[in-house]
Amino acid sequence: MIKIMHKNERILVVAAHPDDEVLGCGGVISKARSVNIPVRVIFLAEGITARFAPEDFDSQEVRSKIDRRHRNGTKAMKLLGVDEKEIFFNTRYCCRLDSVPQIDITKEIEDHIHDFLPTKIYTHSEADANVDHRCAFWSMLAASRPIPSRPTVDVLTFEVLSSTEWNPTVPFAPNVFVDISQWLEAKLAAMVAYEDEMHLAPHPRSEEVIRALATYRGTQCGVKAAEGFRLVRSLADN
Repeated sequence: MIKIMHKNERILVVAAHPDDEVLGCGGVISKARSVNIPVRVIFLAEGITARFAPEDFDSQEVRSKIDRRHRNGTKAMKLLGVDEKEIFFNTRYCCRLDSVPQIDITKEIEDHIHDFLPTKIYTHSEADANVDHRCAFWSMLAASRPIPSRPTVDVLTFEVLSSTEWNPTVPFAPNVFVDISQWLEAKLAAMVAYEDEMHLAPHPRSEEVIRALATYRGTQCGVKAAEGFRLVRSLADN
C-alpha cells in the first residue's frame, strides 16, 4: 500500500545512530515537514565508538568525532525541516546497546511517546545485522505497546543501507511505501551533511546506491522514487 500523509499525524523516529534516520526515512521526514507535520527524532547511541578500542573512548579524538557527528546530525535534520528542539542525542556507546538494560532504553522511548504523542513511529528492522538496530526495535516495541491509557500508535520499520541488506537470511520485505519523488534530493543533501558517512559507489552509503534503492522501491509501487517500510502494528480506521 502507498501511505498518504494526513495533517493530524505526528511522527516519532527512533534511530540507533545519527544518519540512520536519513537512510531509513529521510524522505518521509522531509515530506512530512513540507506540510508542517510535527517530527521528533531520537538517537539511542552516539555512532562513533564502534570504530575505536575501548581504551580510546575517552580520548580527545573520539570526543571530537562524537561532537562532530552530533553537529552534523543537527544540520541534516534542519535540512529536512526538523525543529532543533525535536532532535535528541545520546552518548551511549555505539554497537553496545545490548549491554544496556533494555528497560532503560524502553523507558526513555516511552517518555518521548508520552510527551510527543506520536501517531506513527518509524524505527529499525528487528532483523538488521547491526546489534544496536535490533535493540532499538525491541525497545521501541515494548515502549509502544498498546494500553488503554493511550491510543494505538502505527509502528513501521525501515531499512538502513549498510546494515539491513547485510542479513541475507532475512531479506527486508516492505509492505508499505511512501512516494518520496519530490523529496529524494533533500534526503541526499541530508546524508551529505554527515560528511564522513558518505562513500563512493558501490558502498551502500553512496549517492548512487541511495538513489538506486529509492528507484527500486518506487518501481514496487508505481512512482519514481519511494521508501519502503514494514508495517508492524496499526489500528485500522474501519
